Amino acid sequence: MEGERCFPPTVKLGHCLPPTVLVSKNITYCGQPVAIVVAESYEIALGAVYAVKVTYSNVQTPVLTLEDAINKKSFFPKQCDDKVVGDPDTAIAQSPKKIQGVISMGTQYHFHMETQVSLCVPTEDGMDVFSSTQWLDLSQTAISQVTKLPKSSINVQVKRLGGAYGGKITRNSWIAAACGLSAYLTNRPVKFRLTLGDNMKAIGKRFPFKALYEVGMTEAGQLNGIKVTYYGDCGNSPNDNSLPQMQTWADNAYYCPNWSISCVAVKTNKPANTAARSPGSLPAIFIMESIMEHVGESLNKDPFETRLLNMFTDTQTDPLTQMVLTNCQLKPQIALLQANAEYSDRVQKINTFNQNNRWKKKGISLVPLKFGIDWRGARYGCQVSVYWNDGTVAISHGGVEIGQGVNTKVAQVCAYEFGIPMEMIRVLPTNSLVTANGITTGGSITSENCCAGVIECCKTLKERMAPVRAKITDPTWLKVINECYNEGIDLSARYMTNPDQKTPFQYYSYGATIAEVDFDVLTGEHQLTRVDVLFDCGESTNPALDVGQVEGAFVMGLGYWLTEECKYDPTSGALVTDSTWEYKPPSSKDIPVDFRINFVKKNPNPRGVLGAKACGEPPLCMSCSALFALKRAIESARRDTGVDTFFPLNGPATVEACQQACLNDPAQFVLI
Repeated sequence: MEGERCFPPTVKLGHCLPPTVLVSKNITYCGQPVAIVVAESYEIALGAVYAVKVTYSNVQTPVLTLEDAINKKSFFPKQCDDKVVGDPDTAIAQSPKKIQGVISMGTQYHFHMETQVSLCVPTEDGMDVFSSTQWLDLSQTAISQVTKLPKSSINVQVKRLGGAYGGKITRNSWIAAACGLSAYLTNRPVKFRLTLGDNMKAIGKRFPFKALYEVGMTEAGQLNGIKVTYYGDCGNSPNDNSLPQMQTWADNAYYCPNWSISCVAVKTNKPANTAARSPGSLPAIFIMESIMEHVGESLNKDPFETRLLNMFTDTQTDPLTQMVLTNCQLKPQIALLQANAEYSDRVQKINTFNQNNRWKKKGISLVPLKFGIDWRGARYGCQVSVYWNDGTVAISHGGVEIGQGVNTKVAQVCAYEFGIPMEMIRVLPTNSLVTANGITTGGSITSENCCAGVIECCKTLKERMAPVRAKITDPTWLKVINECYNEGIDLSARYMTNPDQKTPFQYYSYGATIAEVDFDVLTGEHQLTRVDVLFDCGESTNPALDVGQVEGAFVMGLGYWLTEECKYDPTSGALVTDSTWEYKPPSSKDIPVDFRINFVKKNPNPRGVLGAKACGEPPLCMSCSALFALKRAIESARRDTGVDTFFPLNGPATVEACQQACLNDPAQFVLI
């Protein structure tokens, strides 16, 4: 097949759906799909794929890094207006202390064990679709567009996913469309799944970011003004960029009255990057924490001192969202965490250890969190049906079970509302009929909103049952249900959530993390010896599930900040790290040796569902504490070489990067 690889890429701005299923002329990144092979077996199809040779003409050097793209001014049209609060230029100019800096972070592959997959089965009425999507409506729309079938004849069903992390929100629509088109043209069932290598090469990843910042502060370190420019690597399309949302998370836990935030969407010759767990919040919070590191060290202070000095307090107004912070107990919660984790004593012991050891170092860091949860657009259809004869209950809801436990939570709240055992409740697969026109599972909001929808369904059913219940002596559940059936009462109820949220966030979650690390100066190897997390989960619906969510999110963050690095061939643009041999998600030796998760006690959330708060994404943003603990250890090693100046530690802080940051001088290598 002939084609032309056109660099830099030329793409049209679009919506969430991919502009084309297959590229026919201008190739904008290495690994871009050009053909679909349909065969009787997966093995035959895969062999045919490997036999295909593609010839390119007019091959040019690809743009692969943020630095290269910025230098070449390879940008998309502006994705959002600059955000200005107060007068940051004057505030910085009049500040007695000023700093400027740059911080960056790389990409991250959504390491789901199940790759992108779809099964499409033509029927006499249309098509049945079983797809690994987080967004049924979008995959349904994609198939409808390529086949010209009406959406009403495309039935999408999802039981559960083998991992997702945001990578199956918009990107699965591409695979579903390819599979649906193949099934439509052949009029036969078609299963379409990507190999791990193809999944890593063809599907976009987390957005890499680079930030340039300028800060003005007092002699003590109080923030007066901040100017920051975010550069986000979108790949060959900016469709899924989260730059506008980053502006609301930019301050994390710190009050600053004057802000200027600019966002630049950068165009490179890589697959269109997409949402990954905490897509806008993770980089914005890390950038702010890096700024606070720089502020503290520029004043020769422990960065935690300046963090505490600038930390939000209850009833303060967040300048970026204009929301009044309610029940913001950051400082008391941090004090509690410090006491329980013996923070001060450990800091002193670590300082003593570092003074007495040249080639082994320790580091410790305490990082706070303020995380906004946004319910806007949270449309999830829910249906609850009760069956006569045995009184069992079936639930179908608009969320997709991706390991977060949404099915368990909706069953719990249903059992609570009806006063029946959970064993009587079954959660059915998510389908495009019940959740028609619904939104994606993502943003840490699905479980609580689906619970809210189920509660409304249960309330409706209880209202219908009430007159019957009042007439029955000893109204057991089964008696009431059977009598309702006899009287012809509808025992099914449907509800779609659509929160009336007027502010940028429905509520805030808070937390803090202490991370401690052992570090080998000569090799750059490290071990997280202990992590203490205190997280505000409100009044958790299921603490066992939520602790698992905190642990999983934190460890995923450890991979992003410390071990996971994507590398590309500078000539072809091919992804080199396209397997587990080269790409390193965290493993058993990367998790903390001592991992302690605690929730804030007796702190119900009045703006949540049953007093709970979301926990899927916020803890991921707390994982940067491990990188800053490593930075403390590296700083001690650098001081031993006679260098005591500020340096940024970019992500991922791999073993190689950490070792090189120590500035080891072979002249100091002395055998004893």
